[in-house]
Amino acid sequence: MDKIRELSSETAQFAKDIENEAKRITWPSRQEAVKSTLAVILISGVFAAFLAGVDTVFAWLIRMILS
Repeated sequence: MDKIRELSSETAQFAKDIENEAKRITWPSRQEAVKSTLAVILISGVFAAFLAGVDTVFAWLIRMILS
């Protein structure tokens, strides 16, 4: 029975610790979140275009070698 009470007490303390940590979080403003999201989308697009270019070049090279 003591083990159950101890576990319950530890669980309650853990939940309180989580709540205290969550209160310390500083969330970005809407403007910051939008800017960051657009930056990620832009960088992902540039990287995807780069990889598509590299893939096209390698595909062309392999076609040239095998033909």
